[in-house]
Amino acid sequence: MDSSEGTTLLLVEDNPNDAQFVERLLVEHGSERGTQGEDRSVEVTEIEHVERLGDGLERVTDDRIDIVLLDLGLPDSNGLETVDAMVERAPSVPVVVLTGQSGVGVEAIRRGAQDYLVKGRISVDILVRTIQYAIERVRITRELRDRNHRLALVNEILRTDLRNDVSMIVGWGDQLRDRVGPDDRESVESILEASQHALELTDTAAKLIDVLSEERVTESEPCDLRAILSAELERCRRETDVDLTVDWATADDEPLSVVGTPTLGAVFEQLLTNAITHTDRDRSTVEVDLEVTDERVIVSIADDGVGIPDAQKRRLTNVGDDADRRAGIGAGLYFVATVLESIDAEFRVEDNRPRGTVVTVGLDRVGVYRDD
Repeated sequence: MDSSEGTTLLLVEDNPNDAQFVERLLVEHGSERGTQGEDRSVEVTEIEHVERLGDGLERVTDDRIDIVLLDLGLPDSNGLETVDAMVERAPSVPVVVLTGQSGVGVEAIRRGAQDYLVKGRISVDILVRTIQYAIERVRITRELRDRNHRLALVNEILRTDLRNDVSMIVGWGDQLRDRVGPDDRESVESILEASQHALELTDTAAKLIDVLSEERVTESEPCDLRAILSAELERCRRETDVDLTVDWATADDEPLSVVGTPTLGAVFEQLLTNAITHTDRDRSTVEVDLEVTDERVIVSIADDGVGIPDAQKRRLTNVGDDADRRAGIGAGLYFVATVLESIDAEFRVEDNRPRGTVVTVGLDRVGVYRDD
């Protein structure tokens, strides 16, 4: 929430001394806040105090409640079941537990509380900071959930509606190919080529949405780089007409375990596809080289295609910047850069000589032990 807005706090505490202590700290903070000018911390402008869990469960459904401070020893509820009941009743409202034991507080977080405060160790700074961070975490979680829901809808449109329509265009184009005269055949072939590109673009965009909406696909995990590259290289040889050479730079049976991600295969699929298709020649030439060091495996993919404009290469090196700086690099390369950035991998795009592009990906090795 905006720190300039007032916050309504629900205090569920049956001990009058503890309740008065919390209220006094918040009043003290409010007084200090008014004398410090641009204080961006949260301001609790209203406190609703109840002594029983049942009363708290009734009040928490009020839209005005921004956060709950919840004691675990109440007349009508005792222990962690108190947290369960409050979180179940209002899952979108942050709950901070008041407890006398850190271990109980940690377990409360596992059950859905945002944080905990240990009685006897609460200061005004700790109290205000805990309230502010709890509210902020819930706000961010809610925004991420809403964003992911919208991305899921876009993903559904790309993977079903749009893809189905483009597939129908391809089917109709195939039927027209044998029915038109020589003068119109070139136009039909252009339609088919553009439609096929649109199908590939929807697949790439769908993968990108997966990366943006699912945290798991960019989590780092050990990957067998040899198996991933072998599969993608075999696919290229099977599906495309390409002059493809590979220098593994190491024995075929040597393991190449690297820090990767579940989408690492899709990254190399995209890079190899770009190298093969972005050409003005009848047949692409692509060279894949691996350099294995004690700490890293460096994969270079060099082609003799049309190259990548300098402005686009500069945007690729700034993929972590704002959206305007990232605009124009294309969905495929944006996907690649986003995934590699998430695992701190090296990613460079340079000119090849005499023409084309060299893309370099550096991945950290795992399971390598060195003498210091």
